[in-house]
Amino acid sequence: MLIFAHNKPTTKMLTPYKITDYISEYNPHWTCKMPEGCPPNDVMVATDHPFFRLARQLDEYTADDFKSYYESDPQRNWGALLPLAVGLSLIEGEAKARRNLKLPMFRQYHGIISLSLNPADGVVLQTGAHRSHYTWWRTHSFEMSNLNMLSI
Repeated sequence: MLIFAHNKPTTKMLTPYKITDYISEYNPHWTCKMPEGCPPNDVMVATDHPFFRLARQLDEYTADDFKSYYESDPQRNWGALLPLAVGLSLIEGEAKARRNLKLPMFRQYHGIISLSLNPADGVVLQTGAHRSHYTWWRTHSFEMSNLNMLSI
Protein backbone atom coordinates (compact mmCIF):
# COMPACT_ATOMS: atom_id res chain seq x y z
CA MET A 1 0.00 0.00 0.00
CA LEU A 2 1.52 3.29 -1.08
CA ILE A 3 0.52 6.50 0.68
CA PHE A 4 1.76 10.04 0.45
CA ALA A 5 2.92 11.92 3.52
CA HIS A 6 4.05 15.48 2.96
CA ASN A 7 4.12 14.79 -0.81
CA LYS A 8 6.63 11.96 -0.39
CA PRO A 9 5.62 8.34 -1.12
CA THR A 10 6.06 5.96 1.79
CA THR A 11 5.42 2.24 1.95
CA LYS A 12 3.05 1.05 4.64
CA MET A 13 4.15 -2.29 5.97
CA LEU A 14 0.91 -3.57 7.44
CA THR A 15 -0.71 -6.55 5.76
CA PRO A 16 -4.33 -7.60 6.36
CA TYR A 17 -4.65 -11.15 7.73
CA LYS A 18 -7.34 -13.44 9.05
CA ILE A 19 -6.35 -14.50 12.56
CA THR A 20 -6.80 -18.18 11.64
CA ASP A 21 -4.27 -17.76 8.81
CA TYR A 22 -1.86 -15.94 11.12
CA ILE A 23 -2.10 -18.68 13.75
CA SER A 24 -1.64 -21.37 11.11
CA GLU A 25 1.41 -19.65 9.60
CA TYR A 26 3.18 -18.36 12.73
CA ASN A 27 1.95 -20.62 15.57
CA PRO A 28 2.08 -17.71 18.02
CA HIS A 29 2.67 -18.03 21.75
CA TRP A 30 0.71 -15.09 23.15
CA THR A 31 1.96 -13.27 26.25
CA CYS A 32 -1.31 -14.08 28.03
CA LYS A 33 -4.30 -16.39 27.66
CA MET A 34 -6.48 -14.87 24.99
CA PRO A 35 -10.21 -14.60 25.63
CA GLU A 36 -12.66 -15.91 23.05
CA GLY A 37 -12.68 -13.77 19.92
CA CYS A 38 -9.30 -12.26 20.68
CA PRO A 39 -7.40 -11.26 18.69
CA PRO A 40 -10.29 -10.44 16.38
CA ASN A 41 -10.76 -12.24 13.08
CA ASP A 42 -9.49 -9.40 10.88
CA VAL A 43 -6.05 -8.14 11.95
CA MET A 44 -2.92 -6.60 10.48
CA VAL A 45 0.55 -8.12 10.44
CA ALA A 46 3.47 -5.72 10.59
CA THR A 47 6.71 -6.14 8.67
CA ASP A 48 9.43 -3.85 9.95
CA HIS A 49 6.71 -1.34 10.79
CA PRO A 50 7.51 1.50 13.22
CA PHE A 51 5.22 2.18 16.17
CA PHE A 52 5.54 4.16 19.38
CA ARG A 53 4.47 3.47 22.95
CA LEU A 54 4.35 5.88 25.87
CA ALA A 55 6.68 5.10 28.77
CA ARG A 56 6.41 6.05 32.42
CA GLN A 57 10.04 7.15 32.65
CA LEU A 58 11.80 9.75 30.52
CA ASP A 59 15.00 7.90 29.70
CA GLU A 60 14.38 4.17 30.06
CA TYR A 61 11.69 1.57 29.60
CA THR A 62 10.84 -1.26 31.95
CA ALA A 63 8.83 -4.46 31.72
CA ASP A 64 5.95 -2.57 33.38
CA ASP A 65 5.69 -0.41 30.25
CA PHE A 66 4.62 -3.60 28.45
CA LYS A 67 1.92 -4.75 30.85
CA SER A 68 -1.59 -4.73 29.47
CA TYR A 69 -4.49 -3.19 31.35
CA TYR A 70 -5.68 -6.74 31.99
CA GLU A 71 -2.33 -7.78 33.48
CA SER A 72 -2.41 -4.70 35.73
CA ASP A 73 -5.94 -5.44 36.99
CA PRO A 74 -6.95 -9.07 36.25
CA GLN A 75 -9.80 -9.06 38.81
CA ARG A 76 -11.65 -6.24 37.07
CA ASN A 77 -14.72 -7.12 35.02
CA TRP A 78 -13.59 -5.86 31.62
CA GLY A 79 -16.76 -7.01 29.86
CA ALA A 80 -16.78 -6.20 26.14
CA LEU A 81 -13.47 -4.33 26.50
CA LEU A 82 -11.55 -7.50 27.45
CA PRO A 83 -10.13 -8.07 23.93
CA LEU A 84 -8.66 -4.56 24.01
CA ALA A 85 -7.55 -4.82 27.64
CA VAL A 86 -5.32 -7.84 26.92
CA GLY A 87 -3.61 -5.93 24.09
CA LEU A 88 -1.15 -3.05 24.30
CA SER A 89 -1.73 0.43 22.93
CA LEU A 90 0.57 1.61 20.17
CA ILE A 91 0.73 4.90 18.32
CA GLU A 92 1.49 5.19 14.64
CA GLY A 93 3.59 8.29 14.06
CA GLU A 94 6.23 9.91 16.23
CA ALA A 95 4.61 13.35 16.03
CA LYS A 96 1.32 11.94 17.34
CA ALA A 97 3.14 10.19 20.20
CA ARG A 98 4.83 13.45 21.14
CA ARG A 99 1.47 15.28 21.08
CA ASN A 100 -0.08 12.59 23.29
CA LEU A 101 2.57 13.18 25.96
CA LYS A 102 1.22 16.71 26.37
CA LEU A 103 -2.37 15.61 27.02
CA PRO A 104 -3.61 15.66 30.64
CA MET A 105 -4.92 12.09 30.36
CA PHE A 106 -1.35 10.87 29.77
CA ARG A 107 0.38 12.88 32.52
CA GLN A 108 1.74 9.68 34.14
CA TYR A 109 3.88 9.13 31.02
CA HIS A 110 7.15 10.95 30.45
CA GLY A 111 8.92 9.14 27.60
CA ILE A 112 8.37 7.53 24.23
CA ILE A 113 9.52 4.07 23.20
CA SER A 114 10.21 3.48 19.52
CA LEU A 115 9.71 -0.07 18.29
CA SER A 116 9.56 -1.89 14.99
CA LEU A 117 7.23 -4.87 14.70
CA ASN A 118 7.60 -7.95 12.55
CA PRO A 119 5.18 -10.81 11.85
CA ALA A 120 6.32 -13.10 14.66
CA ASP A 121 5.80 -10.27 17.22
CA GLY A 122 2.01 -10.57 17.11
CA VAL A 123 -0.83 -8.79 15.36
CA VAL A 124 -2.23 -5.27 15.44
CA LEU A 125 -5.47 -3.56 14.61
CA GLN A 126 -6.42 0.09 14.39
CA THR A 127 -8.76 0.62 17.35
CA GLY A 128 -10.42 3.55 19.01
CA ALA A 129 -11.48 6.91 17.70
CA HIS A 130 -8.05 8.02 16.50
CA ARG A 131 -6.56 6.58 13.32
CA SER A 132 -3.11 6.58 14.93
CA HIS A 133 -4.13 4.25 17.79
CA TYR A 134 -3.50 0.53 17.40
CA THR A 135 -3.96 -2.40 19.73
CA TRP A 136 -1.13 -4.95 19.69
CA TRP A 137 -1.65 -8.55 20.75
CA ARG A 138 1.92 -9.47 21.56
CA THR A 139 3.69 -12.80 21.38
CA HIS A 140 6.68 -14.05 23.35
CA SER A 141 8.74 -13.75 20.15
CA PHE A 142 9.00 -9.97 20.56
CA GLU A 143 12.50 -8.95 21.65
CA MET A 144 12.52 -6.06 24.11
CA SER A 145 16.17 -5.49 23.22
CA ASN A 146 14.97 -4.03 19.88
CA LEU A 147 13.52 -0.92 21.56
CA ASN A 148 14.78 2.65 21.64
CA MET A 149 13.88 5.57 23.87
CA LEU A 150 13.34 8.83 21.99
CA SER A 151 14.86 12.09 23.16
CA ILE A 152 12.11 14.36 24.48
